[in-house]
Amino acid sequence: MEYQDLLLEKKDHVAIVTLNQPAKLNALTLGMRASIGKISQDLAKDDDVRVVVLTGAGKGFCPGADVSVQQQRLAGILPPETRFEKEQNIGYPYAFSFPRLNKPVIAAINGACAGAGFSLALSCDIRIAADNVKFVAAQVARGLVPDAAMTFYLPHTIGMSAAFNMIFTAEVNTAAQALELGIVSKVVPLDNLMPAVMELAEKIAAQPPIAVEFAKRAVWCHFLDSIDRALDVETMAQRVCFASEDHKNSVDAFMNKKPTPIYQGK
Repeated sequence: MEYQDLLLEKKDHVAIVTLNQPAKLNALTLGMRASIGKISQDLAKDDDVRVVVLTGAGKGFCPGADVSVQQQRLAGILPPETRFEKEQNIGYPYAFSFPRLNKPVIAAINGACAGAGFSLALSCDIRIAADNVKFVAAQVARGLVPDAAMTFYLPHTIGMSAAFNMIFTAEVNTAAQALELGIVSKVVPLDNLMPAVMELAEKIAAQPPIAVEFAKRAVWCHFLDSIDRALDVETMAQRVCFASEDHKNSVDAFMNKKPTPIYQGK
């Protein structure tokens, strides 16, 4: 089975899904978003797979959406998004694919983890990071709201006050800070990341698979409706933000390495 911008490898009872746009540190493409939903459906039906590992090719995990695409849309170089593209771009379906997958998902975070890529990592059941990784909820700094269900995942993971601090300031957090906040459960040297993740994956895969599946379902069932509601609100808010001058000025400054604009709330 071919997946766009994703690689799939299976080792014993572990499936390794790799985000595969290394030249852009695995920024989320339209094909990648759709493929995450598809690969989750396929893995759910594969009884030989008991654990899923998510990682990134090359030096990055996922820095979020490709900002250059939005810059080209704002400049009229690319046409406006279709309805399908809008759904893939703001939360659907990748944002809740992994919570609904009936197998444990471990994020092996090997590099830059920001924006919607940070949300994708948070949607995994367990997160282990390399010690060089930086985490940032970057959307507000681009004149947008947190998306891909970050408004649910982040407060649920680290608490409301800490989540607001990350969201409102868009400050960069180190792997050590992420461990202290509870974003990740373990930090290891980069060279030891995949061995550490695979050791955990194999330990989980050795457990009774039916019990593991229903344990995951029992935990996530309390939250799935809340994720859907968060996505609805994020989508509405993002529509407003995409049309704002603040967003356009932020994207222009980011892409052209200009000073941070003075935002007017327009």
